[in-house]
Amino acid sequence: MKRKYLLGALVGAALSLGSMAYGAQQDFTLVNHTGMSLSAMYVAPESDENSWGSDLFEGKVLPDGNEVDIVFSPQNQECDYAINFKDAAGTEWEIRHVDLCYGTWTKLNLTMEGGKVIWAKE
Repeated sequence: MKRKYLLGALVGAALSLGSMAYGAQQDFTLVNHTGMSLSAMYVAPESDENSWGSDLFEGKVLPDGNEVDIVFSPQNQECDYAINFKDAAGTEWEIRHVDLCYGTWTKLNLTMEGGKVIWAKE
């Protein structure tokens, strides 16, 4: 009887670790080189770009030249995301088609080019 409970506990722990690893692969460091302070960040799947979640900056400001670790725990299995930012003046900026899966990169670098926010993975 004890063996059956132990096996169940081990399977449950393995499943929990597997889902935690999947979520951790979508975490990243955001690097701000836009020339402006960013005051909010929202993420939504490209398939439903109007379903922005809560502010991932949690009310904090990311000044130009700084970086912040983003812990991203989506409620779906999608990889293709839109990311919306607000600057200190309240202007909204958006980047599209950012693949947040499979953690082959750890940093998302933001710069300004031609009046648009440009992103690159590192």
